[in-house]
Amino acid sequence: MAKLKGLKKVNKIINEFTVKNFGVTAEPGVEFQAFCGDNLINYAFVLADSSIGYFMDDVNMRYPEINADVFLWCLLHEVFHCVTDGHWTEEELEYFEYQKERLVCIADDQTRYDWYHAIPDEFFATKRAGEYMMQHPKKIAKFWNKLAPALANFYKKNGLMEN
Repeated sequence: MAKLKGLKKVNKIINEFTVKNFGVTAEPGVEFQAFCGDNLINYAFVLADSSIGYFMDDVNMRYPEINADVFLWCLLHEVFHCVTDGHWTEEELEYFEYQKERLVCIADDQTRYDWYHAIPDEFFATKRAGEYMMQHPKKIAKFWNKLAPALANFYKKNGLMEN
């Protein structure tokens, strides 16, 4: 497997922020996801899944005053899954997973994702991410101003974006 250029820098910047502020470690992965029991999240560099568009529709409807990149929204959403995980009982978390599994029966994408984003753990992870961005705009701006160039450099060096 080829070594990805610039990955260490991106990972360092992300972890300096997520570990310091939330006690959550971040690693690159194939998709954005949270492993709350380990206080670990994965982040992805390629956001081709159509669900990202529905996620951003939900975010933009709920927080039109926040102008943040999809990568930042996804990253913080996963962080806040870990942060809010202790607020739910084991039975509630199992029920949320049950609800998510049942959604595959809904044929209409918009309806399916509207319901998905209303499931409490998903709803509150996004809510807390939005609240955090509104309450800490300078901290978010400083983090993003450091991360965005590192991400752009990563994409360029690895042929994921034209120079």
